[in-house]
Amino acid sequence: MKYIHCDNIDWKEFDDESVLLNLSTGYYFRLNQVGTFIWPLISREHTIGGIADRVMEKFDVSQRQAKTDMHDFIEQLLAEQLIQKA
Repeated sequence: MKYIHCDNIDWKEFDDESVLLNLSTGYYFRLNQVGTFIWPLISREHTIGGIADRVMEKFDVSQRQAKTDMHDFIEQLLAEQLIQKA
């Protein structure tokens, strides 16, 4: 499954963290270091499995942990209307 950023999102990166602003709702969403790493990968034709593989390499986590965390993160982004299915 692939996802893309919604059009109405403004993204600012600060050091190892980021803030997303949903311009439609006015709500902010804070990303930690891992979320900041993942965010730009979402719109680059990567599958969720491919992104999880990159997270495993970068942050030295197990495949199971990376996939579980990716699923949870994607669900949060969908719920906050920050991404949509491609």
